[in-house]
Amino acid sequence: MLAACVSTGVNVTPEHLSNFLPGFSTIDDVTTQLGTPTSQVTLKSGSTILIYSFATSRPHPESFIPFIGPLFAGGEIRSSTVLFEFDENGVLRSQRRTTSSGASGWSVLPSDAM
Repeated sequence: MLAACVSTGVNVTPEHLSNFLPGFSTIDDVTTQLGTPTSQVTLKSGSTILIYSFATSRPHPESFIPFIGPLFAGGEIRSSTVLFEFDENGVLRSQRRTTSSGASGWSVLPSDAM
């Protein structure tokens, strides 16, 4: 069966987050381990926010069936966004992770079969 997953961004997992301690970790610690953030903002107060976004999608297997595949077009979609907030000295103040998932299209297979 064909699978065509598409992903973009940096997938920051809860395990990654456990490596960073508010009050101790720095911007350099985070960027060394995770790489370049998706976005970076410096506030007037001197605080810095790093944003890491990730998205992945996987089409329904039925999408690949000749002739009728377009009837089932769509797939599963997962995304996450992680925000790291640093004080004016570049020390981690807080971190937050949000996730979402959903599906588009129509599937005749049970979700555990995909």
